[in-house]
Amino acid sequence: MNLLLITTAIVLGGLIKGLNGFGYALVSTSLLTLIMPPQEAVALMIIPVILANIELTAKLSIKEVKACLERFKSYITGVFFGVTAGMLLIDYMPQTLLKKAVGLLVLLFVASRIPRIAENFSDIKKFCVENPKLEPVLGILSGLVFGSSNVGVPVVAYFKELELSRDKFLSMIALTILSASFIRVPIAQKTGLYTGTDTILLSTLLGLTGIVAVKTGDMLAQKLPQKTIEKASLTLLVLVGLRLLGTF
Repeated sequence: MNLLLITTAIVLGGLIKGLNGFGYALVSTSLLTLIMPPQEAVALMIIPVILANIELTAKLSIKEVKACLERFKSYITGVFFGVTAGMLLIDYMPQTLLKKAVGLLVLLFVASRIPRIAENFSDIKKFCVENPKLEPVLGILSGLVFGSSNVGVPVVAYFKELELSRDKFLSMIALTILSASFIRVPIAQKTGLYTGTDTILLSTLLGLTGIVAVKTGDMLAQKLPQKTIEKASLTLLVLVGLRLLGTF
């Protein structure tokens, strides 16, 4: 296990989260999948994701947390069920298939950030978001993707479509991902994704490193043009996604 490459993957993911407000698990898991089995990459990122989202969630008052949980309880409950199912399925998924699935999800995320492509699906997304009966289904699908791959794209897309303020948007993503991630730790232990206490310790140390990277990215975001940040982030993701799909 090359610790330098692993740390680099965590740092890059943390920087991108700090710059964009999201994308930590997506970037770091994708990069880690290039150097280790996808199942190990997913497990290694669970604790870093928890630590990175604690600070954002801490910005919400207890009253706000209760209000958010009440408003989105159907969606978040669905996410919990989906995450549990996704975690239990990881062991049964062929490594090559999981690797390509992560690569495909990365490229779909990039596509969702391109206005010309995204606008073609705007009516469908709006219908899904504005129909309360679909919230549990959307939650389960979002959780299934996140639980099995660490890719939180559906969660981001869901809250983005609600047109929340930036602070509330980021806080809701953090609250959803954080609450869902807590149940992943015992599942990872029970299913053997954590091979021992060494893995948990390494994951925790990487998480602390990631926090520093997130803060650094946040500071850089104040100085760099948003368009430059977006282009650089998406370019990196395209390269990683194509590499995971085995196109080069």
